Amino acid sequence: MLLNTLKEGNGGSSINKHIQVLTVMLIIAAMVFSAFNLPSTKADEQSSWNPETPMPTARGGLGVAVVDGKIYAIGGSSGSDLPLNNNEMYDPVSNSWTVERPMPTARSNFAIAVYNSKIYVIGGTVGNGFVGNNEVYDPSTNMWETKTSMPTPRGDLSASVVNDKIYLIGGKIYSNTNPYFAETNLNEVYDPANDSWTIKSSIPTSVFGYASAVMNGKIYIAGGSTGPITQQSASYTASNQVYDPQTDNWSSAANLPTLTSYGASAATQGYLAPTQMYVVGGYSLSNLSNITQAYNPGNNSWVTGASLSSPIAYLSLAVVNDILYAIGGFDGQNWLNTVEQYNPIGYGTVPPQLQITSPENKTYSKVDLAFTINRGADWIGYSLDNQANITIKEGANYNLLGLSQGSHSIILYDNDSQGNTGYSNMIYFSVDTIPPVIVIMTPQNQSYGSTDMELTFTTNKAVKDLSYSLDGQTNITIVGNVTLPSLLNGSHRLTVYATDLVGNSGSKTIYFNIDPFPFVTIAAVAAIVVIALTTGYLFYKKRSSHSKKEEKNTVA
Repeated sequence: MLLNTLKEGNGGSSINKHIQVLTVMLIIAAMVFSAFNLPSTKADEQSSWNPETPMPTARGGLGVAVVDGKIYAIGGSSGSDLPLNNNEMYDPVSNSWTVERPMPTARSNFAIAVYNSKIYVIGGTVGNGFVGNNEVYDPSTNMWETKTSMPTPRGDLSASVVNDKIYLIGGKIYSNTNPYFAETNLNEVYDPANDSWTIKSSIPTSVFGYASAVMNGKIYIAGGSTGPITQQSASYTASNQVYDPQTDNWSSAANLPTLTSYGASAATQGYLAPTQMYVVGGYSLSNLSNITQAYNPGNNSWVTGASLSSPIAYLSLAVVNDILYAIGGFDGQNWLNTVEQYNPIGYGTVPPQLQITSPENKTYSKVDLAFTINRGADWIGYSLDNQANITIKEGANYNLLGLSQGSHSIILYDNDSQGNTGYSNMIYFSVDTIPPVIVIMTPQNQSYGSTDMELTFTTNKAVKDLSYSLDGQTNITIVGNVTLPSLLNGSHRLTVYATDLVGNSGSKTIYFNIDPFPFVTIAAVAAIVVIALTTGYLFYKKRSSHSKKEEKNTVA
């Protein structure tokens, strides 16, 4: 149960006793801050945290997830002996709540993540123990299903989605000695595609109750606890541990300025505010905190934003269109149903983001301009070859006509209603509208005595398709020189076709004759002559013999 976290190591001391250690913790705080010596920069506060419609069920240790602009608040604890399975949905547009289908397994302090518009709830605390349950909620059907459980039951951890995998790092596992839990360095990875688990590189410093977010494909784990919170001690870390799933390696970033555990965390994504990880509220050396800390991965630095209206721990943080929503939690006396909304640091200073999808950095015969934009803009235009901008409209298709042969460049620009100007990536491309030239070496425009003809030819550029047509018949695909067998006597028309790598097509036609030497005819004539001569000779011999016989008879 979530409240057990406030009783670790003393067998059930009250929240008031937990807060009584503040004096001792202040001494520890002074020592720790002196050791870390990491001051933060105060940022211009763009706005304050403002109250919105309260959540129907007061609770802390809940999980929140955003699907299609709606916030789902799931599970948690309200201080009773039993965790909750509530599933309540908040619509920021209407500022209203609805009740959805409850989670099958009531629990708190679990990991929660969104993948393919489904919400994965993994692990957590049930009563005095930990579970590895993996239950998936589909908001489109309002239904839950059960998947393969996490191999190691644990709680007080986060789930991070990178490259179609869900990473479950650190947290608490069961221990058979007081306080009956221990921190872990596990890094277990769930693949939703095949419902399977693998193990990756362990986190260097075992930690639970930490802040976490994904930015630029990396997982950031900041602060948290490395041991139990008791009346005698509190083990915190300021480390900011960074995991790169691409390389399966860990590194370090700038430490968390104010030691924090059991706060809320999430990241803006550069939509309307700069990409930053926010750490809100929590415990700071056993003292409840209302501090908002923001980490910028671009310059590896922290700044402080507007404070929450009051100190809160065990709350959750959701981000919708780069606006933060702090939901629920525990204020030291009560479990809360509060919702506070905050426009983060730099909100409204980020221009719409453009990305050219066509052309690409290659050669074209016909050039189409296509692009994506992450939100609406007041004006969009492009510059071709550093010439004056040409205004275009979002969603329209444009053909870049009349381009000269050779190299070109193009870039897009935009302006939004706040006066922010953005630009796309610069694309370099080439135009080639000249078809390939085909030179046929054989046959030529002449007569040939053979009925088998070698077709040999060359092209002046690389081609992707080759074919030929003989006497207007269907094209036959080839890959190069080829033999044309058993051609009929007489005239023929041969056309070779070639298409280059960008789609330009060329052809070459040749006319030739098949007129083989008449060996058969000559042989036939010769045979007739031989037969005639032979017949004549035999006839002559016969006549000569007959004449001699008659002469002999006459003499007798």
